[in-house]
Amino acid sequence: MRSYLSLVPISAKVHKRQSRMTRICIILAVFLVTSIFSMAEMWTDAETTAMRHNHGDWHIALQNVSKDEAEQIRKNSNVAVSSWYDEINTDAEQNYYIDGKNAVLYGIEESYITDIMKYPTEGVYPQNENEVALSADAKELFSVKIGDEITLDTPVGDVKYTISGFYEDDTEFNDIIGGCCVFMNRKTFDEIRRLNGVESESQFYIRFQNENGLKKTIADMMQQYNLTAENVKENTAVLGMLGASSNESVNELYPLAAACFVIILIAGVFMISSCMNSNVAQRTKFFGMMRCIGASKQQIIRFVRLEALNWCKTAIPIGCALGTVTCWILCAILRFFVKGEWVDMPLFAVSINGILCGALVGVITVFIAAHSPAKQAAMVSPAAAVSGNADMSKNVNHAAKTRFLKVETSLGIHHATGTKKNLFLMTGSFALMIVLFLAFSACLDFVHKLLPSVTSKFTPDITIASQDDTNSLDGNLPDKIAEIEGVESAFGMMTRTAFSVEVNGNETEIDLFSHDKTLLDTFKKSVISGDISRVYEDGNYAIAVYNQDYRLSVGDKIKTGNQELEIVCVTSEGVGSVSGAPTVVCSEKTFMRLTGECRFAMISVVLKKDVSEAAVSKIRDLVGDCLFVDNRKENSDINGSYWVFRIASYGFLAIISLITVLNITNSISMGVSARIKQYGAMRAVGMGSGQVAKMITAEAVTYAICGTAAGIILGLLLHYLIYAKIVITHFGGSWNIPFATIAIVLLLVVFSCIVAIYAPAKRIRNMAITATINEL
Repeated sequence: MRSYLSLVPISAKVHKRQSRMTRICIILAVFLVTSIFSMAEMWTDAETTAMRHNHGDWHIALQNVSKDEAEQIRKNSNVAVSSWYDEINTDAEQNYYIDGKNAVLYGIEESYITDIMKYPTEGVYPQNENEVALSADAKELFSVKIGDEITLDTPVGDVKYTISGFYEDDTEFNDIIGGCCVFMNRKTFDEIRRLNGVESESQFYIRFQNENGLKKTIADMMQQYNLTAENVKENTAVLGMLGASSNESVNELYPLAAACFVIILIAGVFMISSCMNSNVAQRTKFFGMMRCIGASKQQIIRFVRLEALNWCKTAIPIGCALGTVTCWILCAILRFFVKGEWVDMPLFAVSINGILCGALVGVITVFIAAHSPAKQAAMVSPAAAVSGNADMSKNVNHAAKTRFLKVETSLGIHHATGTKKNLFLMTGSFALMIVLFLAFSACLDFVHKLLPSVTSKFTPDITIASQDDTNSLDGNLPDKIAEIEGVESAFGMMTRTAFSVEVNGNETEIDLFSHDKTLLDTFKKSVISGDISRVYEDGNYAIAVYNQDYRLSVGDKIKTGNQELEIVCVTSEGVGSVSGAPTVVCSEKTFMRLTGECRFAMISVVLKKDVSEAAVSKIRDLVGDCLFVDNRKENSDINGSYWVFRIASYGFLAIISLITVLNITNSISMGVSARIKQYGAMRAVGMGSGQVAKMITAEAVTYAICGTAAGIILGLLLHYLIYAKIVITHFGGSWNIPFATIAIVLLLVVFSCIVAIYAPAKRIRNMAITATINEL
């Protein structure tokens, strides 16, 4: 044996059973970090792919630059792809038509289609001034094919073109404008622009060669060509995911990832340190023997640390492997079952960053957790350790208090509170679990507010709107739609946007909406203050939808002409503002009396789950030329995303809870093992096995009470801060104590105590007194 450290592998084999729980805790900590960070990287990659698909594979678009400057930029070695871009009639109000349908004109280069937007194509890019390409839905809309001739009606006359191809672009946009898109080469577009005297703002799209250091690349280009922020339009969706946007909304994920890292690190330190403390307590005789044969305190500290790090050799690879496999399974579930925005999730991809973070947290956690047990082992007195009980070396200042409690209960409490360090670790384990539960509860409420369609029928399956955003839809249309089989309900909404009124004597504008009984019922759970029941009938009462910029309160008076409305209710959610003004909602009868209008601007339809496509077609035929938007896929994607977030959150909490339960169970069990001779002596002088079980119960309950008290206090504080800073700020409302979450937490604590007590009590009960006394 070259040194005392050579005993580490031998000790690991001999004490393999005692260190099993510590190794499990290391595996779980590494598994959590690896799976979370791997999933974060997979999500980022998938979301970046989705952003490129939805918003185009470009980084910046330059505006107000000359052709000479653009050509110089195009030759820059950092530029991979570039294209000019112009548009006419994107608002579908400038009288450009094909067969009476709106036509939006785009002047682009071929690289815009093939490399930037990457539209699936049929045919070829328009090569000359007599050719154009159309959006793919034009094939059915006009019953045309490649080589056919179409006529473009412009404000100054008709122009005939030959169709060179079709591009699969944004069909939803085409539905909104009620027409198609026309793609032209630059010469053809410039000629149309010249004939019609149109001034359009040309943009020069750029995708850079290297996406590393994009911020610096963009800044250098702006400096080189004297460009200002007004000249540069960023593809925020893509740059944000790459961490290169000046508007880095995605950076909000980094503090969340850091918080997860720190939380798991703290949980790991609590668990592993607690396990190691108990492990060291059981092996005081071993460390005492090492001291007796010449080992110094520093050598004992090194021995314990190296022994802990030695566990990492197997625990870290297992944790990383489990985390990676879990990431693969979750990616497959998201891609093939949840679908929606998750269809681009990669399969069988390995996240090097996730594995490195998992390994790092394993080593750091073990190193930090080993510090206290190592010092504890080094402080063992050789004489006391050889006697088999290090606790004998401690001065006993007072006995357990038995004035109000039975002796076994008092001893259990005394065991729990006697070692302050162990009490802190066990209390921290309970408290951490409770804090996490309450924090995630607040986060789920925030997601509910962001995605109201998850639990509310306010976001309909089908939306029907007038073409000009006026109240021009037939007032009897909702009743006709409701009669179609498969329709659960249909309701209309009248609107008056930017409505000039006086609020408390001050002239301003509001967005006024009408709601029928069905819609008003959906707001009952969103009431912040006031009484919503007064709004239902024809009266001078209205609802204000909470807006952090324009706050209307109960009691505010809104005057229009010689009529006056009183705000009697404020809700945290509702229809969004159209003009940016405060949103006010009243009953249909009140709206008609105030405005004299009785037709709808929008009709919402809620479908049954088993609705047929034939029923949807009937609704589409019934509304004619009105704007028809099918929201079912979008609602399904939102619902899927919400449940993914919810399942991931509860899965994370479940693993943390499992670790906590295992830690508490293991710590109490090992604490019993460390004091096994004491229990044997107590039984030898007459204490029954039932009293020993009560002693262990009192110890566990003491940990639970201290941890629960600390956890609920800290958890409620964090819950309140999340609500006050995020939920209430953005959606209004008030903070309430989450009693349901606290009840779940208390049940979990009780379960942890029962599990923790059962195994040690059974072991003591089944062990003979002589065996208990002789147990080493």
